[in-house]
Amino acid sequence: MCGAVRYRLRGMPYHVTHCHCRSCRRASGAAFVTWFTVRVHELEWRGEKPVQYHSSAAVSRGFCPHCGSTLTYFHESDPEEIDVTAASLDSPEALVPEHHTWWEQRVEWGTASAQSSLPVHQRSGG
Repeated sequence: MCGAVRYRLRGMPYHVTHCHCRSCRRASGAAFVTWFTVRVHELEWRGEKPVQYHSSAAVSRGFCPHCGSTLTYFHESDPEEIDVTAASLDSPEALVPEHHTWWEQRVEWGTASAQSSLPVHQRSGG
């Protein structure tokens, strides 16, 4: 968000998913988080590196030390992979989510069916 933390991908993102788990919802303050996976060695940090927060014994989450933007999710069970927030890309529209994960923990008002009946404002609602 603020630009202090930047990254470059040397590999192709895969496993693009909307995660609905309680942990991701609480870490982001959103109904779900869209992640993509990349090999750790294919992610190059530029500028400042994210600060790590251990949200559980095996999980660390990276965020910007200045603005707090959620950036990464790393699970010790797969040390070769890291998940990165899709919205942190310069062109997030280049990725297409493949599925939803942790659907059983979703909040109902955050689903597409709940959204379809809401009014739409092209800019700030008023």
